[in-house]
Amino acid sequence: MARNFIIYANSFDENSGGALVLHRLCDLLNRSDVKAFLWPSMHGLFDPWRPLNSLHRLRMQRRWHRKHGEYKTFPQFLTPIATPEDIENAIVIYPEVVDGNPLRAKHVVRWLLHKPGHHTGRINYGRNDKFFFFQDAFNDPSLNPDSGNLLRTVFVRDDIYHQTNFGPREGVCHILRKGAHRPMAHDAVRSILIDGLSHREAAEVFNRVQTCISYDPYTMYSQFAALCGCDSIVLPEDGMTLDSWYPDERDRYGVALGWDNLEAARRSAPLLLAHLKQQEQAANQSVHQFIEKCQSYFGA
Repeated sequence: MARNFIIYANSFDENSGGALVLHRLCDLLNRSDVKAFLWPSMHGLFDPWRPLNSLHRLRMQRRWHRKHGEYKTFPQFLTPIATPEDIENAIVIYPEVVDGNPLRAKHVVRWLLHKPGHHTGRINYGRNDKFFFFQDAFNDPSLNPDSGNLLRTVFVRDDIYHQTNFGPREGVCHILRKGAHRPMAHDAVRSILIDGLSHREAAEVFNRVQTCISYDPYTMYSQFAALCGCDSIVLPEDGMTLDSWYPDERDRYGVALGWDNLEAARRSAPLLLAHLKQQEQAANQSVHQFIEKCQSYFGA
């Protein structure tokens, strides 16, 4: 019998790209004839010196619910919640921000949703962990020399993000997200902050303003803005080039790295939706390859 997959993830939040891709992975795994479950991430509730038996896991889960309230999932996804019994001999998938091995799992996958250590300054992984990466820019060859270990999940919300305004536009909006620590490089007082808005609210803004400026180089919201007809501009981090940002030119469709690339982004914007749909289809195939590689590495 194939091993279960357990995805260690925060509660679903439509404004959190990390939560979205983790929940989406659980959904795609369950649609691929293996069993997958979510385990609520419980930051601050884990004592590394205390034995982690099934009773302790159950108590941790209850404490999480008391502290954070109901754990949210997305109704369109197949994302059952794991019980302690589901964890035994399962393959546990942690995003790269998780320090150590909170569930004391025997079989661990680290999914690099960003560059290791970027958010926490710490890299504390197991010697036998298996590494996969969300995109080439996040891979660390010293941890994962296998350039074929791409694991990508895509959920294109073109039901919400599409152009409805083909007339005049004015104004600017901006995205901070993981770039919130960066100094402001534009007049934020006269700009609409997208962070915290619902998807429908963000789409309304993207269809109203002329320009969207993102301080987060890798948020999907920059592509959402382009789908709505915005001039979508990412402010590069120090030393960032087009090739270090997105080596594949197709991943840059509709989005400019800095103001100098704006015309190229405008020309390629009509190609963006088709490319995202192709990525969504390719994600299904990457999940099948992921299952095969995990079963080969950890044993079926």
